[in-house]
Amino acid sequence: MKFAIVSDIHGNLPALDAVIKDAKSRDVDQFIFVGDYCLSNPYPNECIERVRNLEHKYVIRGNEEQYLENLIGKDQSRWTDGQMQISYWCFRNISTENLDYLLARPKQLEFVCNDVTIYVAHSSEAFVGHSEQKEWSTAGVAEKYGERMVSHANFCADIRRDLDKDSQFLERLKMLDSGVYIFGHTHIQWSYQSADGNKMLINPGSCGLPLDCTDEGAPYTILEISGGKILILEEYRVPYDKKNYLEAFLNSDQFAKANVWSKVILQELQTNREHLTFFLRFVENYAKEIGDEQRPFSVSTWEQAYALWQKRG
Repeated sequence: MKFAIVSDIHGNLPALDAVIKDAKSRDVDQFIFVGDYCLSNPYPNECIERVRNLEHKYVIRGNEEQYLENLIGKDQSRWTDGQMQISYWCFRNISTENLDYLLARPKQLEFVCNDVTIYVAHSSEAFVGHSEQKEWSTAGVAEKYGERMVSHANFCADIRRDLDKDSQFLERLKMLDSGVYIFGHTHIQWSYQSADGNKMLINPGSCGLPLDCTDEGAPYTILEISGGKILILEEYRVPYDKKNYLEAFLNSDQFAKANVWSKVILQELQTNREHLTFFLRFVENYAKEIGDEQRPFSVSTWEQAYALWQKRG
């Protein structure tokens, strides 16, 4: 059985379409989608529709879906802040059928394939605690590599080297049952097999918004299982027409209605590294400096902070 593992699409339809096409050309039997289908790129409804209509799939929710669920039944006349514009825009532009489908997905899955148990959750925290995000969050990766781009091979070697020395991670790994553990969330593509070969951790990276400072393309991972063993684990990064996509992004309704968020996401798409976390920290400090206690941030604070953040370089 051959699985294509896809995570963190975040509304990037061309990237998703490229990954699905590539995976089908490699004769995958099933897709495993690991959450976060919307918020950040301008095609959330279309991405959910693609996943919903695809045959032979396992689908779970991510953390971004919770933001949409929290808006159900709320008074939209109060949606006047700047910070949550992206959530409001997504909520208004996702069909009721697609939203219902998304929110009906489980947060975790467990199933058996050819005598191998496969566990799926959006975050590695469900399996190994904070070990991944302690040193290898997207902000941590950006700080670690600075403006430098690294090859995917070198990136994977770096993270595995760190995990091999992390006693907390190794202890949590030891406590896990044999099987395959699949997660996403951090937008970085990597995998790790235990020394005894009985446990495999897989993060396919972010299909729609990769932030691992490495090779271009939309990441996903193929896992093949047969006879109770993992036969193949291949990590791919699929090219798509990014230049035309960025132009379409600039002309999208999302860019007009959630302008600051969209501009930060464009920077991430162009650089393959985290910017949003650093911007949010900047806005928080700016709001404190001007004595603004409103949260979520008001439109004026949100936009003024972005203008200053851009000047800062």
